[in-house]
Amino acid sequence: MDDKIKAVIIGGGIAGVQAASLLHDMSVTLISDEPFFPYYRMRIEEILGGKDPSSLYIHPEAWYQERGIEYIHARATKIENGAVVLEDARKIPFDRLLIATGSSARCLNLPGGRRDIHVLRTAEDAISLREALKKADSFTVIGGGLLGLEAAYSVATDFHIPVSVIETASHILPRQLDKESALLLQAKLAEAGVNVIVSGETESADDAFVYLKDGRKVAASVLCCSVGVNPGKEIAESSGIAVNRGILVDHQLKTSMENVWAAGDAAELDGKTFGLAMHAREMGSAAAKAMMGESVDYSPSEPSALLKVGGIDVVSFGIPEGEKHVETDGERHRTFFTDNGILKGAILINDKASMMKVKAMIGREYGRS
Repeated sequence: MDDKIKAVIIGGGIAGVQAASLLHDMSVTLISDEPFFPYYRMRIEEILGGKDPSSLYIHPEAWYQERGIEYIHARATKIENGAVVLEDARKIPFDRLLIATGSSARCLNLPGGRRDIHVLRTAEDAISLREALKKADSFTVIGGGLLGLEAAYSVATDFHIPVSVIETASHILPRQLDKESALLLQAKLAEAGVNVIVSGETESADDAFVYLKDGRKVAASVLCCSVGVNPGKEIAESSGIAVNRGILVDHQLKTSMENVWAAGDAAELDGKTFGLAMHAREMGSAAAKAMMGESVDYSPSEPSALLKVGGIDVVSFGIPEGEKHVETDGERHRTFFTDNGILKGAILINDKASMMKVKAMIGREYGRS
């Protein structure tokens, strides 16, 4: 008889896999409703270019077998009486449970009779979009965030059709970049054939065009929405666990239900939800420690992002607000943001080599090495 503690994880993203890798001396079961083993979601635009989802796997199938992690491809529907209930009515009992259900793509509800609007959040989404693009003569993405831009660049280079990106903000990647840095990146995207439209408010869409409120129309035989995500709180909510925008957790990542934790995009801590891989990995590690009985007081690291858009390396650290200091040699571009002389944020374009040095400078006096 196996007397090990039964740890169950719902969700096959970075948070769930990170936790599974750290849960020692436990019987670990990982449940995911996707038909693939866990993969790097931030790389799914590679599937548009023809790659198989297996090339994006975080670990090969053998990794789970070697560690004795039971992997179940199924949809979890409810948590009740110390068990996870699956869609086929199976019940998976647990002593400790981690909800790491990630997030789902939002999509605009546009008038105008458009029959098919794609999203790009899962490998299956990417496969569906790739098939549609094989018959397309134009492609438009609504949303100038990271995934939308990467998809646009991939389609422009692999399918050689007109590609447009519609962004409501005054510049692309508004959460990661200041306007000047965004304009540099936008010029690089234009060289690759991506037409970026900023301050563009979408009004409606039919099967040929997207119509903007200012009267412009944008060709879109294939249309994709990339307008953010919704935290995956459904199973928690239906099981009576406290939720707000996401699943409410404390600094031990515990939920309102006994022996249940949450991590990654699905979790909400101190009124904030998190959409970066770095935070998912941190939270997965912290949750695993808490589930093993270790003392945990999780606080998220300052946000940083390493992006590769249009073949251009973009690194963003901290908060891109405050007094601005720009250093450039024409090819590399560095923007530093200070508050009372203290470095609060930085954006590096085509200067990946300086990444670790600059990261170490955050919180210190600007200008001192």
